[in-house]
Amino acid sequence: MLQKLLSGRSRIWLHLCGWGMIFIAFFYLIGGLRSVEEAFARALVNVVSMMVLFYGNGKILVNRYLEPQKYGAWGALFLLFLLTVSALRAWIEIHIFGGSLFSAATASAGGGKRMVAGYTAAYFLLLIFSTLYQLLENRRELEHKHAEAQLNYLKAQINPHFLFNTLNNIYASATLNHPNTARMVLRLSDLLRYVTYDASAESVPLEKEIAQIHAYIDLFQMRSETPLPITFEMKGDTLPRQIEPLLLIPLIENALKHGDIENNPKGYLRIQIENAPDMLKFSVSNTYSPHNFNKDTMGGVGLTNIQQRLLLKHPGTHEFSALADDAKGVYRVVLSIWRAKPN
Repeated sequence: MLQKLLSGRSRIWLHLCGWGMIFIAFFYLIGGLRSVEEAFARALVNVVSMMVLFYGNGKILVNRYLEPQKYGAWGALFLLFLLTVSALRAWIEIHIFGGSLFSAATASAGGGKRMVAGYTAAYFLLLIFSTLYQLLENRRELEHKHAEAQLNYLKAQINPHFLFNTLNNIYASATLNHPNTARMVLRLSDLLRYVTYDASAESVPLEKEIAQIHAYIDLFQMRSETPLPITFEMKGDTLPRQIEPLLLIPLIENALKHGDIENNPKGYLRIQIENAPDMLKFSVSNTYSPHNFNKDTMGGVGLTNIQQRLLLKHPGTHEFSALADDAKGVYRVVLSIWRAKPN
């Protein structure tokens, strides 16, 4: 929530609201001493001067000189900028408004110099705040870009993993001259279209991810002469929800790859999605043979990838568990994502 508030259009509106509140405060204070027209003009000049200092220092001086470690140039330009705006602001007070708000000070009486000194002191504090703000903003942007790059890398990593597993399924059928091989290739093309085009999006509708899960299960079912014991249950509201692409499919991949439903008469794969207004819960349970698989490798690339993506995209608002029960031969993965951080 905070990330959205401090980025993109939300950040622009936040700044505009902040400057608007400052303008209202100036207008209210000055309005008690001067006419409405003069109060409006003085408040506007005050806010515009502050904005010029704030953004001029942050976006130009800090980014072009302080961040590249050109400290001498930044310091000299900082002082020049401060004194120039302070002198201009004092000139406007004297020549446009006829003096300060409380007295008709003139340059000849020494009031102009005192006014410049006063503005310099006040604007110095504003520039210090502007510098700190811009430095923190730059660090936040770097962290965001780093996290975004890492997330894109993880998304790209899942694609070949998904492709290799699917091609292995088709290869196994092709070597046996399975009659469904052509249909499997066609189904694969649909899945690859989703992986290629939709996986690059930040989010997709939940129903689209579910449709791809059904497609992947259908692809796997085509290998068998008889229907495999796979159940899919959808619970909760039918509310629209956005989700990261390829976040749930790897869990199905993992269950089908390491499960034993093809050769275990009591084997099964159970998938359940619960969509609530404040939470999405996705669980996968499958049987497996403890003697044929190593628990340390059951997760493979897919589960590790998902865990890393969840930490980047949903810090503090998700819960992920993957437990293997050798006694029962059951592997269960549960993923819960909340809209807000749970209490």
